Amino acid sequence: MNVYIISDTHFNHKEKMVKWCGRPENYEELLTKKLRQLTEKDLLIHLGDITIGNASIVHKFVISQLRCRKILVRGNHDKKSNTWYLNNGWDFVCEEFKDTLFGKNILFSHFPKVWDGLYDINIHGHFHNSDHRRHEPEFLKIKNGYQKLFAVEYEDYKPVKLERFINN
Repeated sequence: MNVYIISDTHFNHKEKMVKWCGRPENYEELLTKKLRQLTEKDLLIHLGDITIGNASIVHKFVISQLRCRKILVRGNHDKKSNTWYLNNGWDFVCEEFKDTLFGKNILFSHFPKVWDGLYDINIHGHFHNSDHRRHEPEFLKIKNGYQKLFAVEYEDYKPVKLERFINN
């Protein structure tokens, strides 16, 4: 099984994502194309903020059509109930979770977390590639060296193999 991660896809938020993060106009198409390449043998961990608005349409035409297994770590824009997400294509929904993969104890979250000594690395999203959120208190938590930001802007708008992400 291949484990992939992605975060902050922000479907239906094109105007601000292009302005704030410099995303290309066709970033949604790029994301969708790459996500659809995942197979039944793959696991996708999404670190939150799937969409802003029209969640039903995105889930019907993108998320529920993906062949892989899917874990959603809810972000600040994922406002629906866990049951709603489970009924719309996700296999597991949570606020954060820990697991040991590729020799590392990993905490997966949307926001960076303060190190508690119980994990080696905190893989999170939320901050993208821009300074538009640097004023938030969560930003101060990323200064201890245990956090690793996943931003689609740095990853060619595609899910990335977790093992490669950890080792780079």
